[in-house]
Amino acid sequence: MGDVYLSINFNVRPISGVEILIAELSYLGFEMFQENNQGLNAYIKESNFNKNLFDKVRILNSKEFKIDYNISKLENKNWNEKWERDFEPVEIGQNCIIRAPFHQKSKKKYDIVIKPEMSFGTGHHETTRLMIEFLLEYDLENKTICDVGCGTGILSIISEKRGAKLVDALDIDPNCYRNTLTNIKKNNCKKINVMNSSSDILIGNYYDLILSNITLNILKENFENFKMFSSRQTNLILSGFYKNDLENVNEILEGLNFTNIDSKTKNNWIAARYCYN
Repeated sequence: MGDVYLSINFNVRPISGVEILIAELSYLGFEMFQENNQGLNAYIKESNFNKNLFDKVRILNSKEFKIDYNISKLENKNWNEKWERDFEPVEIGQNCIIRAPFHQKSKKKYDIVIKPEMSFGTGHHETTRLMIEFLLEYDLENKTICDVGCGTGILSIISEKRGAKLVDALDIDPNCYRNTLTNIKKNNCKKINVMNSSSDILIGNYYDLILSNITLNILKENFENFKMFSSRQTNLILSGFYKNDLENVNEILEGLNFTNIDSKTKNNWIAARYCYN
């Protein structure tokens, strides 16, 4: 049996509280969020959850919002059945589509097949879309890239399709490791090395581009390593946090000799690009 996840269905009124709720939950080990007309579904491994976590979620005790929730278990089989029922193809820009294996092949230049299997990164979430928009804009030909917290492997796959000569993809979650292996095979990728590890394993390597789309607290734990992977003019593209956090992220990274070059936002989420000096 695979890992058991919990699906927590939050009913939020007024609905504007959903963004605040996501921001707070993203610091507590929740791995995926699906917004709906009533509020939010949030997913977390059962082993990482206890109800005391909610003591840290201030909006649950706010008088401005009425929030109730129910919790259900979601095993691998149920997760994938739900995903196959709900998954719709995602188009990003003019040339990229992310679809499931059961969707018809498209004629777009980048026709990416993803089956998440309890991993984050289908293109539906704002942070993934923003990261992909960056990858579609920049010249990746013959670049060496690392993808820290690869999830489904979607960023690594697009990087290879865009001409990268080497991609090191890693994730500490065994589900993500196995899922990335599945997805690179589905997309006929040959230049992606997949590792079930923290970013420490990459120390001693240098990259043209570092990618990471994970929660802010985990990002911060990796900043020192990102510096160690960088040589002059290495680019770093990050997401997984809100635009209100950008000033704090910039301050930390400036102390590590990274300069913020530009950023993209969508629904208060942000992706930011840096250059190592």
